[in-house]
Amino acid sequence: MNDKELNEVLNLLSQAGLQPMVCDTQVPLSKVPVKCGQPVIPGDREADDYVMLPKALVGTHPEIFVPAVGDSMTGANFEEGDRLRIQLGAACRDGDNVLVWIDGSCTVKTFFQDEDGMQWLVPQNEAYDAILLTGQYDVRLLGRVVGVEKASPRSSFCDCQKYVRRAKTKLKMARQLTTEQVDGVLREMGAEVKHARQWYAVYRALADHQLVDEGTMASFCERVANLLPSHDHLPTARELQRMAVQSFSKPVSLWSPVNAPVSGVRFNDYLRIARLTAAKLAELSAELPF
Repeated sequence: MNDKELNEVLNLLSQAGLQPMVCDTQVPLSKVPVKCGQPVIPGDREADDYVMLPKALVGTHPEIFVPAVGDSMTGANFEEGDRLRIQLGAACRDGDNVLVWIDGSCTVKTFFQDEDGMQWLVPQNEAYDAILLTGQYDVRLLGRVVGVEKASPRSSFCDCQKYVRRAKTKLKMARQLTTEQVDGVLREMGAEVKHARQWYAVYRALADHQLVDEGTMASFCERVANLLPSHDHLPTARELQRMAVQSFSKPVSLWSPVNAPVSGVRFNDYLRIARLTAAKLAELSAELPF
């Protein structure tokens, strides 16, 4: 199409009440996916390709396109294969979908600050829990999503409140479980553990629910040994500490097969045990009187 033909098309679109713009500005495109679920290690800073956009739509902040994978942001209409347009360095507010760096990994979630001043990364899928940002993590908001192939890239304030309240309720209920109830879960999980290091998945789920203090692996191992003295695969603090690295050093909701001390079927086994432990705790919590 030559310039004359292009101008004719633009005029026709304008007469139809549209506002056409010529895509004449390059925006970098990365082929490294950003996980909408578990985080992944960000790739090389060099762009793999470029997408052309109208200059009027490109702001003063640098921008990059990244493909999305995972399902934790389906409520925001981010689906596998979508290309997310990220405005790097832009200020973020409640409800913005953001690209976040957490201890060397990147993920996309919704940023939200609750009434207590606590900051959260909120998924848009009820299968995932909101993540409370604490001082133990190296967290940096790299930028916000300003465009996607779907409709609105923002999430509603009400949805954020719903997910955060649910996460708070789960933490509150878990703290009210008795020692006997937690011991019962440990006995049940003994049937799922097929080698000693898998007890780390149980320990991590308890730590996420604030039912054990992080760093108390020795006392956890002693507790398991007292409850299940005949178990074939009793844990040791040294073995569990070897698992508390990379994404496994974080809450289960941040575990990633891309950055974990185990991979493949073994990773799936650890994740299954951790989630099963959390499900059993949630089931007991639901029975508490309020």
